[in-house]
Amino acid sequence: MELFKISQSLFNVGGIAFVVATILYVIYLGPRNRAVGNAATGATVLGVLCLTVGLALRWIEAGLHHPPFTNLYETLLFFAWGIALVYAVIEFKYKIKIAGAFVLPISLAAMGIASLSPNKEIEPLVPALQSAWLHFHVAVSSVAYAAFVVAFAFSILYLLKDRLPMAVFGVCVAIVGWFSMSVTKLSVITEGIFRMRQMVEEHGKVYPVFYPGTKTAVEIEIPGVGSVFLITFGLYVLAMILYMLYLFTKQENLERFSLWAMIASFVAQSAALLLLLVRIKAIPQVSMQSNPYEMTMLFISWGTTLVFLIVHFNYPKFLEALPQKKLLDNLSYKTIMVAFPLMTLVIITGAIWANYAWGTYWSWDPKETWSLITWIVYALYLHARITIGWHGRRTAYISIIGFAVVLFTFLGVNIVLSGLHSYASG
Repeated sequence: MELFKISQSLFNVGGIAFVVATILYVIYLGPRNRAVGNAATGATVLGVLCLTVGLALRWIEAGLHHPPFTNLYETLLFFAWGIALVYAVIEFKYKIKIAGAFVLPISLAAMGIASLSPNKEIEPLVPALQSAWLHFHVAVSSVAYAAFVVAFAFSILYLLKDRLPMAVFGVCVAIVGWFSMSVTKLSVITEGIFRMRQMVEEHGKVYPVFYPGTKTAVEIEIPGVGSVFLITFGLYVLAMILYMLYLFTKQENLERFSLWAMIASFVAQSAALLLLLVRIKAIPQVSMQSNPYEMTMLFISWGTTLVFLIVHFNYPKFLEALPQKKLLDNLSYKTIMVAFPLMTLVIITGAIWANYAWGTYWSWDPKETWSLITWIVYALYLHARITIGWHGRRTAYISIIGFAVVLFTFLGVNIVLSGLHSYASG
């Protein structure tokens, strides 16, 4: 138990290190101060070391037959560790610190969801996990997914270097914000604050709120917070529409209005998150752990908007600091070249393990199906690159699509769908 407590402390320190690293990498996007960049790298290395030792101690505490990636909490930690490790190796080799602002937030998000998980104890393995295949299958899958995430970051940097209009990124960022508001609004706002309506009934006024796209109104408790979230939702939709109109019409006024809408979205969401945190602090029974996924999504959309605005206002200097397009394209390709064989092993070992645990090599379980979809997307990437000769934007787009599929395969399946892999959601 002592090792467990030490490992938890190390995870906390590692999480703080990733927070610091993410902030420093984002700051580095602007002035690109060498000291700031080196500090960001140092914080990343510290976070990786803390997670490495913490996971090792947790493994020792649980026993060698019980690796530290048997439930969603442990898998998220292992995933965060893999992303940061792969990125750190590439940064040391190629000296591309700017990529940290696009990679570390994803690792931090995984750490955030893990830290908010109410179930951090070491639990006995369910029968399906009592197999030697567990060690190899899950470890390799986490590293493969982590490498795909890093490839995604280099694809984004390539598109920036290739001068893809910032309005396109603006549309994407607005969609992320709109999606976060849409998903979380039903669980965060319509249930009071984090499913605790009964606790806050006496603390605020009742407002009618309409579900998006319907005429159904529900009277709920939103003591100030809900109203600001609704405003943020509307501003993201407005920014998305304005950016799309600009892309079609090329009117300069629309570009300016789009940027102001995005700035207003960021300010409104900052205010909403601040009010939410203050409200949670004012009610001891309510915590962020009540709904970690939605809370993390809110911070992801907030952070994505922040990075977009920093890049937008430092665009010329940012482009100048980026490596050549060919290097960024090759880094994405090489990372996928390493990850794809690992993903192939994931599917093969998963089939063998499935036969051992459930008596069939393939059952079209949601996790199996989406793992296959992930493999197909990246197989198309390699086929397009090696056989057809595609490079640059077209392969970068495939890499970004692959990243979205990876996120759903790794996390979304466990949260949204049920199947034979549902034990991983605990």
